Amino acid sequence: MPRIILSLIFLLFTVLFISACAGDYGRHYVDDEMIGTVWEVKKGEKIVVDISEWETRNSKGNKKDIAYPYAANIKEETVINHEDGTKASIEDIKKGQKVLVNPPRGNDFEGYPEEIVLLEMTYEEKYARLLSHIDGLNLVVMYEDEEKLPSELQEPIYENITNILKNKDQRAVAAWMEYDEDYVVDFKEELGIERFPVMLVFNKEELVFKTYYVDDLYNFFNTFR
Repeated sequence: MPRIILSLIFLLFTVLFISACAGDYGRHYVDDEMIGTVWEVKKGEKIVVDISEWETRNSKGNKKDIAYPYAANIKEETVINHEDGTKASIEDIKKGQKVLVNPPRGNDFEGYPEEIVLLEMTYEEKYARLLSHIDGLNLVVMYEDEEKLPSELQEPIYENITNILKNKDQRAVAAWMEYDEDYVVDFKEELGIERFPVMLVFNKEELVFKTYYVDDLYNFFNTFR
């Protein structure tokens, strides 16, 4: 399967998985507080917000994996603030940012908010794309230019890791992710990444291994217990 298709599949799975598994529906979401995560920012124009959890706050039982985007058009009167009340602008809004949009959407799905609040985020929320969501490890191959990604860092890397772990009673998943400087977290700076591509291994809580060399990655999994 082409690498770009795998990347898109992982991105879609991540969005749906996080939306479905981030917490109990209805526990953190109320009717008059429409909270979501920014998918896209069009500077000076609008932001697109994933409001899936807010939209399904009253749902019971099993729910379909459906994403609910909300296009919040920025008008001159729209007030943008940080959660502590300090003034912000659309230039401060990054992809992945958790926001409160007022008023909540009505039946007509207006999309012209009076207020947007940039909410404080937990470590788990900021790193949700990287942390493992299984009882095992998550390998993330992060790159800048997909066309220059070496063949050894493409799909076979996951098959090789699976073969290494099959007799260890351990599990791992893998994902390919393009570095996004417009994301709410600058992973390059926070993780001390010196160059791309880089291989990052996360458990459910933190980064446990980082390398630029495939042999070192395989050695890590060979000795992992």
